[in-house]
Amino acid sequence: MKRFFLPFFCLSCFLLQAQIGVNIGLPERGGTYIDLARENYRWNNLNTGNPVGSAQVDGSGWPTVDAQYIADFRPVAEWAGAIDDPEVYRLDLSGIWKCSFRGQGQASAVSGGSVQNLQYDAATNTTRFDFAVAPGSNGLFLINIANTRRTSSDPLNSGFTEFKMLRPGYNDDSTLFYPPLLSLFDSIRFSAIRYMVFTGVNGSGPSYPAVTEWTDRKLPTDASQSAVPTIGKKSGACWEHVIDLANRTQTDAWINVPNSASADYVAQLATLLKNGLDPDLNIYVESSNEVWNTAPGFEQSQYNQAQAAALGIGEQENHARRTVELAQIFGSVFGPGALNGRVRVLLCSHQPMLKWWVEPMLQYIQTHFGPPSEYLYAIGCQTYFSGGAQSGESVAKILSDCHAGIAGQITDAGVNEAGRTQWIAKANAWNLPGGFVSYEGGPDHGGGSTVNIANRILAERSAGMCDEMRYNLDDAFIQLGGTLAMQFTLTSGYNRYGCWGLTDDVNNPHRNYKFACLQDLLREIATGAHTVPVGSGPGFSVFPNPSPGQFTLAFSLKNTALCAAELYNSQGKSIRVIFSEKPFPAGENRIETAEGAAFAAGLYFVKLRVGGDVFWKRMVVMH
Repeated sequence: MKRFFLPFFCLSCFLLQAQIGVNIGLPERGGTYIDLARENYRWNNLNTGNPVGSAQVDGSGWPTVDAQYIADFRPVAEWAGAIDDPEVYRLDLSGIWKCSFRGQGQASAVSGGSVQNLQYDAATNTTRFDFAVAPGSNGLFLINIANTRRTSSDPLNSGFTEFKMLRPGYNDDSTLFYPPLLSLFDSIRFSAIRYMVFTGVNGSGPSYPAVTEWTDRKLPTDASQSAVPTIGKKSGACWEHVIDLANRTQTDAWINVPNSASADYVAQLATLLKNGLDPDLNIYVESSNEVWNTAPGFEQSQYNQAQAAALGIGEQENHARRTVELAQIFGSVFGPGALNGRVRVLLCSHQPMLKWWVEPMLQYIQTHFGPPSEYLYAIGCQTYFSGGAQSGESVAKILSDCHAGIAGQITDAGVNEAGRTQWIAKANAWNLPGGFVSYEGGPDHGGGSTVNIANRILAERSAGMCDEMRYNLDDAFIQLGGTLAMQFTLTSGYNRYGCWGLTDDVNNPHRNYKFACLQDLLREIATGAHTVPVGSGPGFSVFPNPSPGQFTLAFSLKNTALCAAELYNSQGKSIRVIFSEKPFPAGENRIETAEGAAFAAGLYFVKLRVGGDVFWKRMVVMH
């Protein structure tokens, strides 16, 4: 699907000028791959009880000893006797998990289910079994695989390869990704996916001056797509799977290139993307992730600092230099006209650092390479908001704190002068075609603290959080002139370490209001609905809601106007014109509909057009 871009600096913008994307992780809560083993690499040596080490796996990461497979879906921190989630939400893991491995061995269940139908096929040297999980499982799976032989000529306890554990309902994983995950993307139509967590860029590189070569990358054939440090690959999923998911979801790919990657690695990656990615999809390119962040787990910042010192420049200058280097290599591979077209290189930094890091980086590029707009598509930072850090704060107070926190980020009159309007102005001053983007954002209630954790989680699941998300993305980003905002993240558990996800279950995305909230906003973007500041609309409402199919439209007009109303289904397709180009007088107007049971139960949208303005209301039909 072709997408287009309009100038970012139009303040009275229409939603279709802006875009919203999402960061995805590995694993996504509820399922990323059909095969659990691709996203969950956790093996203990059955003989010692310790995690398998580098001396106990082959080059792809498969155990060369008898081993226990571990999968732990329990809510935080049940293993310590304290569950953060006041609703104690558990994934439904029940059903028959089809398991297999190459080689011979005995499988037995220790926790979470029972092993059934264990069989060995000598012709293919494959052992198969079912792992039956009953409803109500607490989510701790322990499966012992003992008396193993890789081949009939190998000794006992020699291990196995190609272990698979397919989710209930699937007999093979030929389609790779978990269908409910793909259906979720089909239902929401993000503009882009950022693969930073998915590919595991944080802390995955060596110490300077070592470099990451193309031969060091994760391969589709490795034992897992999660980090497998036992085979020297701390990175996450392979680039081939990034391409597969981008093509399947038809979303632009935002990639984070390790700052330790050699020039050959970068050129090989650019070539792989050029040859494999749908030519209608754009590629956003960022150098590593948060190279300013010195917290544990962000060792790429240490690499940047050491490299900068070796080159005799500042760390922010080195980040700018590396970003231009990526632009030069990608531009060379993709050819003339690709930069700021299909290839969009981003310079990202910490939100308060606009004049302390970003302006010096832009000046450095100008001095050493020429106009930054020849290399950079946009500058970006985070757009998080939070509240509820005090003990006993109510859900309402937490939401109020969130609103105030967002408002405080619009313009920064303090020492940093780094509000969102100021980031936008900086991008405009340097003529960057993509303007100002947000690489991560959304509600942020993590940090590891358990203070007021129950209400912090309940606030995330409240209808009011939808209002704050829309305020953050629309009023405080899109209407200011922001161009692309990346939500962090698609799914996650809700606990002391963060309630990042739009949902906490791929299989049940509407457990809270956040997923539907972005569905609504993205549908407005796709249909070109005009956003109108709060208080300036026509007092538009739809009731009852939920509706049995018969409902009332009510709206008040200041002046006589031609109006039209239309009903859309959850896929954004118009299914009924309620009325068209009809004159309505000033004052209160009410339209009774009698659609009856003609519409199936589900989510619908009512579009009201008043003159040149368009308004939307979400409606649920229940029979």
